Amino acid sequence: MAEFHKVADVNEIPEGGMKAFEVDHVPVVICNVDGKFFAVADECTHAFEPLHTGSVSGKEIICPRHHARFSLEDGSVITPPAVVPLDTYEVKVENGHIYVRIE
Repeated sequence: MAEFHKVADVNEIPEGGMKAFEVDHVPVVICNVDGKFFAVADECTHAFEPLHTGSVSGKEIICPRHHARFSLEDGSVITPPAVVPLDTYEVKVENGHIYVRIE
């Protein structure tokens, strides 16, 4: 059974920002959208570019290389050239700490 891993304190990721982590040997980027935290794979499924070097717009993460857009909520592709969705990971916040679960 997968466990939650503590990755950061909530004040480490400002609203509208993101930060990369390695969680259980998996590269993950955590994004803060209006105080809600989302965790997705930190690699574009098209160009294999690290997504933490891109940007966040609303509930979307944008690849810096070819500007593919992915939903932070479910990892789905919003704008090509990517066609494969991102892996997403469950996030919980407790006592000011962010936890992520990798399956």
